[in-house]
Amino acid sequence: MVVVFALNYLFGWIAGMTQGERWDWKKSMVFFRHCTLFFVMTSAVFITGHFLHNEDETVGVVKVLCGVAIWFYSTNIVRNWRIMLVKDTTMWKVAGFVYYVLTLKMVDKIPYLGEYLNTTGTNPTQDSDKATIE
Repeated sequence: MVVVFALNYLFGWIAGMTQGERWDWKKSMVFFRHCTLFFVMTSAVFITGHFLHNEDETVGVVKVLCGVAIWFYSTNIVRNWRIMLVKDTTMWKVAGFVYYVLTLKMVDKIPYLGEYLNTTGTNPTQDSDKATIE
């Protein structure tokens, strides 16, 4: 998870710099708060599982938490990677495809969310003009 968090921070920082953003402590501190929250939450789950003498289920819950975090942060990493690339190049298209698969295909697996996005006209693969490191 430390590697995923570090890659997310690095890609967000580089994508922001390529878009002309300046260094922002507030934006960085939000990222570090998210990391702290994740590690405190997983530690709390482990401690609770230990005191309930149920370590096996605790490991399963932490695996799910890590899977959700990896999906969320990898989506953000790929989006920032696409922002860093020159538009309409081959790598930009590859990054766009990976981002499409990570976002839209996962949305299809969540009941009613894909239908809701279609009725509201929301496109989950739209690029943002700002890079994010959170």
